[in-house]
Amino acid sequence: MSKALQTFLRQLRPQQGMAAWSARLTDRTLVSRCYSDWFKPSQVEQALSRLAQAAEGLPEHNVQATRFCWVFDRARIYAVCRADAACLALFVENRPGLESSAFERMLRDFSVLPP
Repeated sequence: MSKALQTFLRQLRPQQGMAAWSARLTDRTLVSRCYSDWFKPSQVEQALSRLAQAAEGLPEHNVQATRFCWVFDRARIYAVCRADAACLALFVENRPGLESSAFERMLRDFSVLPP
């Protein structure tokens, strides 16, 4: 893991409404942190793994996307995947009025980290 990525993940702090996060590193290992009893580390890591696989398959269909948002009844998953295979997913409460700018900033900061 790069020093920049290591520092980023160590400094990642929960924002209002954030239930968990999971990251896939460039070597495809998974790390996560849960802040509520909604999710367990194994759940968020499995979800990120599957979502990253889905994202990797999109170019086959001429879809070039780097940021994603999946919306479920109780949660939203904001995710970003980088060209070096690193991905970050933020698991956030799905409730009206929850500000998403902090989550967008986290994804942006992750996406521009040096490899």
